[in-house]
Amino acid sequence: MVNYIFPVEAYSNDFRGKPTLHLIGGFLMQAAARHAEEAGFGYTALKKSNRAWVLSRLAVEMCDYPVNDVAVGVHTWVPEVNKLFTERCFMLSDSSGRHIGDARSLWAAIDMESRKPTNILELEGFENIICRQKSAIDNVHKIPQIKENCAVSSFVVSYSDLDVNCHLNSMKYMEHLTDTFQLEWYQKKNIRRFEICFLAEGYYGTQLDIWRKQESSDVFVMEMQNAEKTVCSARIKWE
Repeated sequence: MVNYIFPVEAYSNDFRGKPTLHLIGGFLMQAAARHAEEAGFGYTALKKSNRAWVLSRLAVEMCDYPVNDVAVGVHTWVPEVNKLFTERCFMLSDSSGRHIGDARSLWAAIDMESRKPTNILELEGFENIICRQKSAIDNVHKIPQIKENCAVSSFVVSYSDLDVNCHLNSMKYMEHLTDTFQLEWYQKKNIRRFEICFLAEGYYGTQLDIWRKQESSDVFVMEMQNAEKTVCSARIKWE
C-alpha cells in the first residue's frame, strides 16, 4: 500500500467549499498512475509493448466531504490480479488523517491497435505489488439497463474532454453525469455512492446523450448513449 497527498486548490471547490466528486476521482486516477509508474507497470512501461491501462469499472463511496480543506490523502493498493483484469482499491482521508471515503476499481491492459484486453500475467513481476488488504467498499453492483429514452442532457465530446489516448477522459464521464442534477440536489444532499461501468470509448466530435431513470427517492441509474450504443452505465446514490 502506498499513500499520496493531493492539494485541494480553492478554485477547484464547488459553491459549498467542497471538492467535486470528479476532482476526487481525478486524485484516484493520479494515485493509480503514480503507483503503477513507480512499480514499473505504468504508462511508460506499457507503451513500449503498445499497451495501455484502461479503467473498466469504478465505485466510490464518500462518508464525508472535506470543507475548505487543503489536501486529500489517497492510499492505494492492488489486492488481486488475473489474466484480463486487475483490481485496485483506494482509501481517502482529509488533511487531518480522518477517513472520508473508499473506492474500488477494475482495470485492463489493452492493445492500443486492437483495443482488446491483453494478458496481464505476462507483465513480469506484477504479482510483487499485490497487497491482500481488504477494501471497505463493495464492487460495482449490477446496473439495470434503461430500456426507454429518458434523455436529460447531451453534449459533444470536445478538446477539454479528451485524455492522453484522445478519447473521452474517464473523469469527464463522471463530470457530465453529475452535472445533469439541479443545484437544489447539491444544496440539500451529497452523493454518497457513485458507480460506473465503462462500455465503449467516446470520440472527439461525437454527440453523447445522457439518460437518467429514478430507481428510488435518492437513487438514479444513468446511461451515456452514442446513437443506439451505450457508452457507459452508472448508478448514483444521494444522502
